[in-house]
Amino acid sequence: MIRKQSVTVCVLILVVSLYLPAVEVSPFIIRSARANAMGGTHAALADDFSTLFSNPAGFVSAKNELSVAELTLEAYGPLFDLVDAASTFMKDGTLNLSGLVGTRGLKTGLDIVGPLSFGWVGRGLGFGVFNRSNLGASAQGMKISALASEDLLLVGGYAFRFTPGNSHDIDFGFLAKGFLRGGISLEGSILTVTDLFSGDIMSSRPFTSTAGVGLDLGVRYEFAKTIAAAIVCHDVYSPALVSSYASLNAFLNGGSTPTATYGTISPQLDFGIVYTPRFPFLERFLSGFVVALDYRDTLDLFALIPRNPILNVALGVEAILLDVLSLRAGISDALPCAGFGLDLKFMRLDFTMRGIEYGLDPGYNPVFAMELGLLFRY
Repeated sequence: MIRKQSVTVCVLILVVSLYLPAVEVSPFIIRSARANAMGGTHAALADDFSTLFSNPAGFVSAKNELSVAELTLEAYGPLFDLVDAASTFMKDGTLNLSGLVGTRGLKTGLDIVGPLSFGWVGRGLGFGVFNRSNLGASAQGMKISALASEDLLLVGGYAFRFTPGNSHDIDFGFLAKGFLRGGISLEGSILTVTDLFSGDIMSSRPFTSTAGVGLDLGVRYEFAKTIAAAIVCHDVYSPALVSSYASLNAFLNGGSTPTATYGTISPQLDFGIVYTPRFPFLERFLSGFVVALDYRDTLDLFALIPRNPILNVALGVEAILLDVLSLRAGISDALPCAGFGLDLKFMRLDFTMRGIEYGLDPGYNPVFAMELGLLFRY
């Protein structure tokens, strides 16, 4: 019965989407501290659970891995200045962020993945259910706006392999997904930022819900377990129903009629290669070594106002020592990334420091981010 109801909901979303005006919906992304330290996800890298979000064709090559839970926390923006502002607020109750807003504005926020992170990858199969919480703020001039949102993502897919010859493998995969998002938007003055959270937020701030389905497709070629190349298209077609309510209470009570709009997530086409060399003379200490190079979001080149093409290039390197310590580095958005991981058997700890470019050209509006992940995967 539940399965029939789920299918009915998906069909209704698809049918309704044909008759409503379209708006762009932000993609549903589950971040990985390991991938971010290596310059982001890599289409041809298929060696752990994160393959679920990089390329469904990698389900065949990925090692069997069960995810029980996860807690990944990322903070971005002028973090140390924000800490000083917060300490001042704790002392005298005033919070003035105007000094942090430069000529190109301010971007800051907090992103949390988990604790819901249950799924499986391996033997050509991948599925999972995840949640993500986000609080982001941006300021320009004397105006500040914030968005608090909660995402729920359900995914499942399959991959199959063709072996045309010795040492040659070609994998094809697909990933179907369903998603749900609820968000509250806030606006105010940079001089009175604490007013953003004053009053009853549940009854006084606009609330938006987004529900939809989507599809990812990927193909991956591997030679001699050493070098691989891949193409993946995320959100080949991902329609969604966006409903706007006067407040969160109006959504929960169900007494008001929302403003319904059809939305879509823009497709993203990525290309990548991975090289996994072996060093027999170092095998006693070096458990693994990976070099990955990608060009992401190729379709952005044809956008009305595209990003600088160099921003879509990603490079990542990882060295695993004694099956315990992973050292990582990379480049993404023309900015450096670095981090490490510790495999403690019962838990994996990942730490990442990276740059994020919010402008259309290198160095125009970069921000600094730190990320810490606690992963329970076996």
